[in-house]
Order: sequence, then C-alpha cells, then structure tokens
Amino acid sequence: MSDHYNQPATQQEMDLSDIFSLIGRFIKNCIYFIFRIVDFIIRKWWIILLLIVAGIVLGYFTKGAASYEANLLLKTNFKSQSYVYTAINQFNNNLAEGDTDFVTSLGKDPSTFGVASVEVAPVVEVLDLIAYIGENDRALGEMTREFKLEDDKELFATDRFLSTYKFHKLTVGLKSEQGKEDIASLMSFINDQPFAKELKEKGLVTHTEFIKSQEQSIEQINSLINAYSKENGLLNSTKEDGFYFNNRSDNISDLFDVKTLLQRNLEELKNDDVSYTDVAVIVSDIQASRDTSILDNMIVIYPLLFVILFLFVSGTIKFYNSYKAETLNN
Repeated sequence: MSDHYNQPATQQEMDLSDIFSLIGRFIKNCIYFIFRIVDFIIRKWWIILLLIVAGIVLGYFTKGAASYEANLLLKTNFKSQSYVYTAINQFNNNLAEGDTDFVTSLGKDPSTFGVASVEVAPVVEVLDLIAYIGENDRALGEMTREFKLEDDKELFATDRFLSTYKFHKLTVGLKSEQGKEDIASLMSFINDQPFAKELKEKGLVTHTEFIKSQEQSIEQINSLINAYSKENGLLNSTKEDGFYFNNRSDNISDLFDVKTLLQRNLEELKNDDVSYTDVAVIVSDIQASRDTSILDNMIVIYPLLFVILFLFVSGTIKFYNSYKAETLNN
C-alpha cells in the first residue's frame, strides 16, 4: 500500500482542508479583483464615457466608404477567352491607375463612374478537363512542374486550359449599389473593339456553317438507315416480328449511335444561339451586395479599444505604485 493510505485520517482531513482553503482564497481573490474593477469603473465613469464618445466620433469620421460587389457569370463565345481576359485586365489596370481619360473615353463622368475594380476567373468544368487531358495523369504532373505551380487547381486556371472554359466568374467592385449600371460600359469595352467585332462576325459564319453540316450529316444518316431498312424489308416488319439485322447489324447500330451524338451536339449548338450576340455575354442577373469590412465596425471598435487601453494603463500604474511602495517599506 502507498504512504497516502498509511497516513492517519486526521492528516488526510488536513490535506483536504488545505485544498479547499486554497480554492476558497482563489475564488475570493477573483471576486475581489472583479469588485475593484467595477469600483474603479464607477469612480472613473466620466473618463470612460468621454473615451466612448471620442471613440464613436473617431470611428464615424474614419470609417471607410460603403462599397458593393457584383458576382456575375460570364460566357465567352468564338474561342475568345484569351482576348476577353486581356481586355478585362486592361480595364481593371486603367481603373487602378485612376485614368480619368479612359473613363471619359467610355462616355462616362469619372466623378460618378460606379465601377471600382474588375476580376475574372474561369469556372472549371471537370468533365471537360477530363476529356481534354485524357487518362494520362503523367501529362498533368509534367505541366504542373513546368509552370512551377503548387497544385492542379492553380494549373487549371492558366492559359493552357483557358480556351476550354465557356463560363467565367466576373467579380465587379462597385462604389455604390447604383454602380451596377456602369457594368454595361465594361461589356461595351470588351465587345466593341474592332478585333472583337471581326471575331464575332467570322465566328457566327463558322457557327452557322457548322450547324448546317450537322443537320446534313443527320439527314445523310437517316437516308442510309432508310435505304438499309428497305433493302432488308424492315419497313414491312410487324411489332411481333421485331427488327432483325444480319451480319451488318453492327454497322447500322453504329449509325444510330452517331445520329444520337450529332442530335445532342446540334441541340447544344442551337441553344448557344441565344447567347451568341457578342464575344462576351453576362448570363446571370446583375445584383450588387454590400461588401463588409472591419472599417465598417470602427464606430464600435474604437470605443471598446479606448476603454480597454485605459483600464490596462490604469491597472499597470496601480500595480507599479503598489510594488514600489512595498519595495520602499522593505
């Protein structure tokens, strides 16, 4: 048995009483400390009130101007991704430099222009990337090392993959909620350039011709299927007989697969016609939300900071004086 169990009962009771006594003194000291703080605040209430008022006034005059942000979905057409990114970066650089002549060239008043900044990033479509990269994981690793990037996600945002993305996240910083009306100036800057107009004109021609070629391919496949059906008497077969294919059944089955694929692609192409009005089109609602920051709360932070600082300095001075008096007495 340990020495603890060999101790007399009175000794163990004394040990417990000492522990309870220490806990009691600690609680009393905490209560006394809190009481002293409350008593100090009551005695110095007028100083604390002045600090709070001063903090509110300072926070009111130093708070940042309200800013807003619009997160939009941008669609690029006619393989114009690189051009659109270059145009957006140029637009943002001109704003960052405070180029008033640039804003004036947009037909806007620099003093009331609502757009403050513009950022764009691709919306990564994983399935398209898989089809683009294939199953060769090694190639992905080689490209990561080539660009000296930390992860694959960062790689997917580089120019190597940029042309594979149709949709992009457009983040527009606004000076006011009404500034969202000036986003049209950004889109005009992108779409009204001579290069953009030429790209759109040629792209529409290629797009229309490609749709026609898809439709012709579907018609040709239908003709082949009909001819094959007549040759094998499939048109006269009943539901009970079903369809019977000879040794060329694999070929006709492949035709059906190709036709299905062409029809699916044709549907997607025709759906794109709605957004093929320019090289870059916003395909989401333009809504602005308040962009909050720590500067918006300075009217609360300053008073709290002043009071805490006052209590800390006062406590330090009191502790120093108490320690100094005790040292002199000794």
